[in-house]
Amino acid sequence: MKRFFQIKTKFKVCCLFIVIIVLVLLNNLRERRSINRLDHSISSIYQDRLLPATYLYGIANHLYEQRLMGNDGHSEAIDSLVTIYETTYLTPDEKKQWASFKSHLATYRQQAATGDTLAMLQQFQETVTTLNALSSIQIGEGKNLQTDSKNIVSGSTLSSRLELTLLIILGVLAIVLLGLSDKAFNPAEHQSLN
Repeated sequence: MKRFFQIKTKFKVCCLFIVIIVLVLLNNLRERRSINRLDHSISSIYQDRLLPATYLYGIANHLYEQRLMGNDGHSEAIDSLVTIYETTYLTPDEKKQWASFKSHLATYRQQAATGDTLAMLQQFQETVTTLNALSSIQIGEGKNLQTDSKNIVSGSTLSSRLELTLLIILGVLAIVLLGLSDKAFNPAEHQSLN
């Protein structure tokens, strides 16, 4: 009977250790997923927000220079930037604004070819307005990615603290168990002493 109580107590302690170890491992796996999400978020800030914003700036710059100084290769530069911009990830709002931009750009080029200055000026303004709307979307999406990144970091910090706490508990339990004698695992012997 003594042996049964000793095994039962040791089994409970081992189960507690196993539960803590499993919790630490699960937390570690969660941390790895969070790191992958954070990596994707940071990459998306650069690839899908910063670079496209510079493309939009380049398109606007070429449009203004073309209007002031004539074509002088600006149409080709704009077309090149348009092609590059279309390879980036576009949200549904961006796709809608982008289609509007391309339509206004085509109409602006047609008006420029006919020489209708008033219609050309109106299309130029609408083209620039859609570029500004696209830039605003870039800023909004960039803020969303930044918020998501901050949430990932704060969740990882909390998770890391939980893991550290579990490891401290595991260490304290191990130290306590090392300090206990075999008699501590045998409650039947303690009762016989009374």
